Amino acid sequence: MEKTAKKRKFPPSPPKKLEATVRDWEWTWTKAVVFSLGLAFFILFTQAVIPSFWFYFSEGTLGWRDGAQKMLGEAIAMGWITMTFAGILVTAVVLQNWRRKLRGHDHIRRGYRSRA
Repeated sequence: MEKTAKKRKFPPSPPKKLEATVRDWEWTWTKAVVFSLGLAFFILFTQAVIPSFWFYFSEGTLGWRDGAQKMLGEAIAMGWITMTFAGILVTAVVLQNWRRKLRGHDHIRRGYRSRA
């Protein structure tokens, strides 16, 4: 069993094509506008539609109309909104740092201009 099992790296490295895409990505006006529209619809859906549906579902189907149950339903909706917003920010930072590393800029810039 041990002879046939291959040792795998964890976490697995992303495919070379994905790394090349992240490394060579350049924003054009068209790409930026399309991405911004997509992000706006994603934010609208995750920050407004899903929590609103949750409120209707928790009050109607689950019967959480008063007291601690209503507070729990509101806490779940607020947690959803907070985690999706934080997820967007964390994803942006991770992708930017990954791109910087793939381009060979592994150092951290401090301030507006970096000194050589």
